[in-house]
Amino acid sequence: YTEAIDLWSVGCIYAELLGMLEGTKTIDRGPLFPGSSCFPLSPDRKHRHDSSFHTRGSVDQLNVIFELLGTPSDDDVASLQREESRKHIRACGHRAGKGIRTRFPHAPAESLDIVESMLKFMPRDRIAVSRALQHPLFADIRDPSKETTASGTISLDFDRESVVTETMLRQWLAVEIGKYHDRSEEHTSE
Repeated sequence: YTEAIDLWSVGCIYAELLGMLEGTKTIDRGPLFPGSSCFPLSPDRKHRHDSSFHTRGSVDQLNVIFELLGTPSDDDVASLQREESRKHIRACGHRAGKGIRTRFPHAPAESLDIVESMLKFMPRDRIAVSRALQHPLFADIRDPSKETTASGTISLDFDRESVVTETMLRQWLAVEIGKYHDRSEEHTSE
């Protein structure tokens, strides 16, 4: 787990916010990469071992990603650790992808540039957090004097659990949020 995963998430969230700009049809708003399965983690039970089934249609999340961003290069696929992953991606066939700009033609160029730099399929190709923060998009709102960097890896309680239920995760997040919420503000407004 590296910051590259977080950058992918931020890129998806920001793209979804771009979908709320004026000029977007309400029907087009929603998840950037909707999918109901992601082979091999949650394949259709009837086709559990049929990777070619999952490379057709629009339910497999990787298929949805490739439709927009294109498929990884042969070199990128070859660098993947798991043979099952390489086989599945190769079965998807080569696609150039429609591109982020076709999805959000009304969005400012700087916004599209940062999203494209965050949504690179290979984690090593994504923009680093430090470079992302220096992007011109943030020039008017960024205050580096208020920014801090953790001195080491941050670990939350649920990172150490082998099984985490939704209830457990909600409880841990509530405790973590509570650390930053000034409870005295609640009493002053009463």
